[in-house]
Amino acid sequence: MAVVSRLLTARAQDRPTSAAFVAGPDGRSLTWSELASQAALWRAAGRATALPQRARVGLVATDPLAFTAAYLGVLAAGLTAVPLDPRLTESELSTAISRLRVDVIATDEPDAFGPETELWSLTELGPVPVRSANSSARPSDGAALRPAVLLASSGTTGAPKGIPLSEWQLMHAARRVARHHGFGPDQRGYTPLPLFHVNAQVMGLLANVVSGASLVVDRRFDVKTYWERVEQWRPTWLNAVPAILASLAAAPAPSEDVVRGIRFARSASAPLPEHTLRAFTEHTGIGVLETYGMTEAAGQITANPIEAAERRIGSVGLPVGVGLSVLGHDGRPVAPGQEGMVALRGRQVVSHYLDLSADVPERTRSARDGRGWLLTGDLGVRDEAGFVRLAGRADDVINRGGEKIHPLEIENVLLGHPAVRSAAVVGAPHERLGQVAVAFVTADPAARAEHLARDLHELCERALTRYKRPTTIEVTAELPTGPTGKVLRRALRAELATAGGGR
Repeated sequence: MAVVSRLLTARAQDRPTSAAFVAGPDGRSLTWSELASQAALWRAAGRATALPQRARVGLVATDPLAFTAAYLGVLAAGLTAVPLDPRLTESELSTAISRLRVDVIATDEPDAFGPETELWSLTELGPVPVRSANSSARPSDGAALRPAVLLASSGTTGAPKGIPLSEWQLMHAARRVARHHGFGPDQRGYTPLPLFHVNAQVMGLLANVVSGASLVVDRRFDVKTYWERVEQWRPTWLNAVPAILASLAAAPAPSEDVVRGIRFARSASAPLPEHTLRAFTEHTGIGVLETYGMTEAAGQITANPIEAAERRIGSVGLPVGVGLSVLGHDGRPVAPGQEGMVALRGRQVVSHYLDLSADVPERTRSARDGRGWLLTGDLGVRDEAGFVRLAGRADDVINRGGEKIHPLEIENVLLGHPAVRSAAVVGAPHERLGQVAVAFVTADPAARAEHLARDLHELCERALTRYKRPTTIEVTAELPTGPTGKVLRRALRAELATAGGGR
């Protein structure tokens, strides 16, 4: 029996009527007993439709409780969960379903799908088959791997690839998360993060199951209602990303009564500028627990200590049950304080990727180098105590006539201006220097773009050596971002290439 199935059964026996997951907007809930029943219904549905073990079930759900019950049910039934972004267009969904070789689509909006896919409807009575497959052959026949969960990389730095995670990897990560953060039946989290992303799945759903805690889930982040939700449900911790923390730091502050009892706001999924961390904490009175993770490690890699006095601002913390090193150009660990490539290894880290080309037989490729390291693509420094500080993505480094520029350093300077809400720096092509730094910022609506750009140039002149200063600073309405708020730098670089590059 799957580990998730055993845990749900145990929770249902110990605390059958306790709410495990709660919908923030309306208070609907899933008790431990209801989750165990849903798991049994998924096992029965799989048997009734002769769905083979680890058949791939695409989960497309807009209702977070529907997604939660289905995700845990699929894992408990020994099938493969393939979470998909419900905001994708019909064409994008079709491409994702084909690439990931999904056998069945399980959705709370069955009318949105055409006749070519086997379809199950997500209901309170469990999964209900709506339409059978057209043939006995299934898209995942001949699959190179049959994991518990199959996710696609974000594609923010290149073509997406399949990331297969075993049940052991997922549950090992969830246990590490629950232990490090002190989760238990007396703890309640609040997350408005998208559940199709590994952060919310492991940090939220699975860590909740492991620890017996409760979690309030929301469809999306809304800065106008955020503190109302917190006041209503009284969570003990908040699951956030830097974009959420930045928005809350600029919104009306919550009262002391609202934030009383909140142990920390956890930040993950994207680099957290020091200015954002300080601004949020000073504005709300809530400490930030900065962490670092990626899908290939089933989420969390490092985290700062729970004790606020032991956290290090600007650091993503210490490794949490993951083999981590910082490697130089020769592939060997560098000395403390020296910059290099962050690399991971261990059973909890994926060993292979799946090629997502739809027109060829499914195949794998190694995710690791000859020494067994998975190279994250993140540049970082590890100090004498083991704390990790990230410098940015290796492919984001700007080479200006041989001088290397880390965008994060410039972004932190720009975010120091009180009118700036977010910032992204990318390299623009330059005929003589190769690349130059160009900055994009979003700002307070009251700020005048031309005046702000001038002030920011002056700020950079005071704070940055000449070669690091952006040649252009563009004030824009918004930055292109992925579902977790991570800036899509590739889109900005493409915009600059179309416009003719840097000046």
